Amino acid sequence: MSKDMEWMGILLNEHKLAASMLTSGVIESANPQVRQHFSSLLNQTLDHQKQIFDLMNQKGWYKVAPAPQEELTRIQQSFTTMQQQMQ
Repeated sequence: MSKDMEWMGILLNEHKLAASMLTSGVIESANPQVRQHFSSLLNQTLDHQKQIFDLMNQKGWYKVAPAPQEELTRIQQSFTTMQQQMQ
């Protein structure tokens, strides 16, 4: 494993962790300004994470296999059911 690949993997994982913590911050913020600040930071973090992922994927360092059609259908049905139950 090259040092570049290792560093990019660390950076990707750090962004995933930051996104998780910032999501909690958004959800738990009662103050609108604090919530907006966390939301802004979360969006920036997600944008950076995507850039890192795209670069790693392009270099062949992070390969993603397409999901089987049955799994996609199951997830879509589950999401639809959840939406209907929330109404």
